[in-house]
Amino acid sequence: MEQLPTALLQSIIAKVSASDCARAACVARFWNQTVSQDALWEPHCRRDFPTIQKLDPLDRPCSTWKETYQSWKTSRLFQRSKLCWDSIRSWARDNFKEVSNSLAPGATLEELAETEATLKCRFPPAARLLYRLCNGQRIPENVLDDDQVEDHYVGLIGGYNFSHHFVNVHLLSLRQMLNLTSRILPSPCRNRRVIIAASSNLNKFIFLDCEDGNVYVGTRNLLLDGEMMACVPEQDGASDEESQDGMLRWLEHYAHCLQVGMFSVRTEEGSRSISLYPETEPYCNTAVTRGVQVRCSGVFVPELSRVEELEDSYWFSYSVRMCLLNPSSNDSNALTSCQLSERHWVIRANDSVVAQVHGRAVIGLYPLLRIGEEEFVYESCTGLSAKKGSLDGDFTFVPGRISVPTGDPFKAVVAKFPLEVPQYIY
Repeated sequence: MEQLPTALLQSIIAKVSASDCARAACVARFWNQTVSQDALWEPHCRRDFPTIQKLDPLDRPCSTWKETYQSWKTSRLFQRSKLCWDSIRSWARDNFKEVSNSLAPGATLEELAETEATLKCRFPPAARLLYRLCNGQRIPENVLDDDQVEDHYVGLIGGYNFSHHFVNVHLLSLRQMLNLTSRILPSPCRNRRVIIAASSNLNKFIFLDCEDGNVYVGTRNLLLDGEMMACVPEQDGASDEESQDGMLRWLEHYAHCLQVGMFSVRTEEGSRSISLYPETEPYCNTAVTRGVQVRCSGVFVPELSRVEELEDSYWFSYSVRMCLLNPSSNDSNALTSCQLSERHWVIRANDSVVAQVHGRAVIGLYPLLRIGEEEFVYESCTGLSAKKGSLDGDFTFVPGRISVPTGDPFKAVVAKFPLEVPQYIY
C-alpha cells in the first residue's frame, strides 16, 4: 500500500462517501495522511451540508474543511433541523404532492444576510438552519392577496373553514417575509418579530421573535395593539446551541402531528388542503348509536380570540363528521337511511356547563345519511371565557326521511371532545 501513488489514492478516495473516508483513515498511517488532505473534505461539506464556506452550523469560522465537516456532522441542532424537514418532505411526497412541489430549496447565506440587514435583526441559529435547508414555500405572487381567499389550498401549515371564516397558512420564503412584515406588523414590534407564515387571505399571521427565538400568533387585537400568543411552550435546560429553538420545536411537533395522522388532507369541493381539525384521540372522539357514527374534534382559533377580554376570550372551531355504518349481517333491524332533524349541544368551560343549545338542523341543513356514503361534514364555532372546555350532546335522527319516517326518532350520542388552547398552536 505504501507504494501506491498518492495521487491515485486521492483520486480513489475522492469518489467515496465521507463515512468511507473516515474508515479509510483507519487502514494505515499512509492512508490516514492522504485522507486528511483538506481538499478531499471540501466536496463532502458541499454535498452533505448546506455550506460553501469554512463555517460551522452557527456560522463560526473553522480552520479546515475537515473541521467544518466534523462540526456539521456532530451538531445536534443541524441534525434536528434536517430530520424535521426530511419528515415533512416525506409526508408531503406520500400524501400531498402539491405541498411537496411547493417546498423551496434552502436559502443561501447571502439571502439570509440581506433579509436580516433589511429587517435590522438576526435570526436565531435554529431558524437560520431551517431556512438554509428550506426557504419556505414557492407561492405565486397573487396568492397572498386579500382578493385570493379560497383559490389556493397548498398551505403547508394548513387551516380550517367555518362560518365564512377561511384559513390556509403558507410557510413564507425570506422574500415574502420581508414584504409582509413591512406591510402588516405594527411598527413597535419591527426589528424584533418577523412574519414567517400567513394565511392566503391575510387573516392569520405567525411570527418569529428574533430575540427570544419563540413563535407567536396574532390575535384579533394584533393590528390594534400588536397582541400575540406564544405558539410553543417554554423550555428549560436547553443547551447553548439549542437555546432559542422555538421555530424548530414548532415545526418538529407539526411534523410529528402529520406523521401520526393527527392532521390529514381533506378534499372539499374539488380542492385539497391540510385540515387542522384533529383526527386522533383524545382530541377527536367517536360515538356510534344505531349505526350512526359521529366523530368530533375542535381547533383553537387564535386570530378571533382576545386574550385580555373577560367574555368569550378564546374562540374554537369544531368539526362534526357523521355517517351511517354498514350493519352486521344478522341485524334485521339495521337502518338503511336516516335524516338529522335536531341538535343538542352542552358547552363547558373548566368542567362547568356554561350553555346548552337546542335547535333544528345543523348550519341550516338536514343531512340524509345512507349506508356506504361518505361522511357528512360541517364546521361551526363557539367562544369560551376559559382556555379549557369541552362539547358534547346528541343529534336527533329520524329513520328513513323526515318526510317519510320508517320508525321513531332516536338520539345519536356526541362523545365529549375537548376545546382547549394547545401547547403548540398552528
